Amino acid sequence: MSDSRNYESLENLKALYTKAKENNAKHNITGVLIYHNGNFLQVLEGQRDHVDYTYEKIRLDSRHKNILKVINIDVEQRIFEDYNFGFTVVDDIKEFNQLHEYLEWLKNAENKLANKVITMVENFIRTIG
Repeated sequence: MSDSRNYESLENLKALYTKAKENNAKHNITGVLIYHNGNFLQVLEGQRDHVDYTYEKIRLDSRHKNILKVINIDVEQRIFEDYNFGFTVVDDIKEFNQLHEYLEWLKNAENKLANKVITMVENFIRTIG
């Protein structure tokens, strides 16, 4: 999680998303990026050294402040690999609803290892509603 140093316009978010998706594809990283009211929540999934490298790049990125690593766990199966082709920026209520439905589906599938991440994302979504 992090705070944005500046207000992120939809245009800036799309550019950020495009670059993130491109970089993550190079390293086989999946996940989700959510932006709301100047706050980012990002889940990165992949090989540990690739995720750690990507996290370090984010940590050093001047667009972010108050960066907090909330959960750092190994899982047997990726949570967001099938969600919107592996990586997405959630920036409107329709996408939030789709993400919520996806998280509910995961919980019903009893993906217990993912419950901490699912709960964190759901709590972030609740601040938007």
